[in-house]
Amino acid sequence: MPAYRSSAEAEIRDAVVARIRERRPQARIIHEINVSTYGPNRIDLVAVDRAEIIAVEVKSAKDKLDRLPAQMDAMRGAAHHAIAAIHEKFLVEQLTNQSAAHYERDGKFYLRAEPGGIRGEIWVFPEMRRAMPGANHDSLERWRFPSPQLEISLPSSALDLLWRSELFELCGRLRVAAGRRSTMPDMVAALRWYCTGAELTRGICAMLRGRRCVEADPEIIERVAA
Repeated sequence: MPAYRSSAEAEIRDAVVARIRERRPQARIIHEINVSTYGPNRIDLVAVDRAEIIAVEVKSAKDKLDRLPAQMDAMRGAAHHAIAAIHEKFLVEQLTNQSAAHYERDGKFYLRAEPGGIRGEIWVFPEMRRAMPGANHDSLERWRFPSPQLEISLPSSALDLLWRSELFELCGRLRVAAGRRSTMPDMVAALRWYCTGAELTRGICAMLRGRRCVEADPEIIERVAA
């Protein structure tokens, strides 16, 4: 575990990784990846399959949620799915009825709900049932894993996940004109203009699956069809 990462964060991250490996066994998991969509942001981890990206932001009990809405927007602009894995301390108390209550206090029933203002899927750690015995349903009990995004293109801003060298290589593989002096905006614009959504999605995923990273699963080298 990197020195800058707390044990509180690592505990949640490990649970997230275990769930992703269970549901997307072919995906490559990469920790700490930068994306410039909506301003510079670092995504805690991404799971990259051949044509699907899942991005996850982890918030432990030692963190704050003030930056989370912007971080989720950045992830939604670069991935098929954006997930916030948050500690239960961030849940908000709300009055409810007995059939939905998590607990009772002074004759009134309460539940702890997800914090508002966050666009994307929320996983609450630890994954457990919080409802009182006899309650009909606990919406936070299980992490809802996203369905595979078959034949759905990545947002075009997902190109912001790539390094300049990767953009240049992707242009070559997809036969898009680019020179050594081409800027990143030049190459991004050309790729968006000349390539289909399927080509970009598979190409971005291939670049990330093959990237040499400090903390990630082993590289997976795949061919990108032109």
